[in-house]
Amino acid sequence: MGKFTKLGTLFVVLAAVCALVAGTASGGRRQLSAAPPGPTQLTAAQWNAIVSKARQEGSVTLYGIGAPTGYAALAAKFKQVYGINVTVNRQVDNTLLAQINAEETSGKAIADVWISAAKPIVLGALAHGWVVAPVGPNFFAKRYDRTHYFIGKAWMAGSSLLGIAWNTQAVPSGIKDMTDFLQPQFKGKLGIPDPRISPANVDWYRYMEDKYGSDFLTKLAAQNPKVYGSSLTEAQAAASGEIIGATQAAGSAAVSLKAAGAPIGFGLPAKGAWNAGNIGMILKQAPHPNAAQVLANFLVSPTGQALAQQGLGALYPDVPGTYYSPPRVARANDLSAAKVAAFIAEWSKLFLH
Repeated sequence: MGKFTKLGTLFVVLAAVCALVAGTASGGRRQLSAAPPGPTQLTAAQWNAIVSKARQEGSVTLYGIGAPTGYAALAAKFKQVYGINVTVNRQVDNTLLAQINAEETSGKAIADVWISAAKPIVLGALAHGWVVAPVGPNFFAKRYDRTHYFIGKAWMAGSSLLGIAWNTQAVPSGIKDMTDFLQPQFKGKLGIPDPRISPANVDWYRYMEDKYGSDFLTKLAAQNPKVYGSSLTEAQAAASGEIIGATQAAGSAAVSLKAAGAPIGFGLPAKGAWNAGNIGMILKQAPHPNAAQVLANFLVSPTGQALAQQGLGALYPDVPGTYYSPPRVARANDLSAAKVAAFIAEWSKLFLH
């Protein structure tokens, strides 16, 4: 519990205050803001001027919670198209929060674009005035639903649509739904996510309770599962045989591992896959403000989605190599600092022995 509450006390408290006025609901397709924010659409000449300045800047830095393989593919293509180098800092939400907080308060900025899955963190950044609106043409395209995909000056960048994975040598018949993990063969050989790492994981557990009943976590705890810091490492553990089932697995990792010959299966639970909207922000303090705009614009294009979101949730249907489910964002009030702390205390009693 301490890990979440110690990272930027002022930031978290402010986020909790912001949560009181946030009305986004926690299931299905939900509106992120009442009206599309930001400036009017630029002319082609104005956008071309930004692209030209971006090329002169020559580099851009992305801080995000997405899959490393997807970010690497995105960076390579972006370099090919624009000649701009992309540096990626892939970490969990709390780590990125600490890094951004240090950069903003010291005035020594490194990050240009920041992608988070935690709405309270995003609300805190917006309230601090750390974010500028995107102006690229892809944010004004008909396919990009500005009414649902914006929260203030922040914007939907995809979703961490997570499924289930299993070791195909140990479980050749495969897994269909979360309740299959309650079978005796998974006792002591099952992976679960750590809610102390990110508020998004707290939301994942609450989603499981909504789908499978209030006693599901108690049943899951009886399986004596192993705790993992991310859906990537959980999928890797299933592929290596360290565990034989992963309750929260990144499709991007599973697909890559399977392609490399690892014995891993992947699917979406029968009752529906949890997903968290990944929310992008262009930082006002960005050292490369024009390149940040161009990268954000590329990221929300169908091409950018196919690269960054491979094996994950895309903003649009029928993007090759991705899944689609309307991105959802938990009510910020459900993930306030107090409620996160209360859940972690409850979870610790169940799962930490």
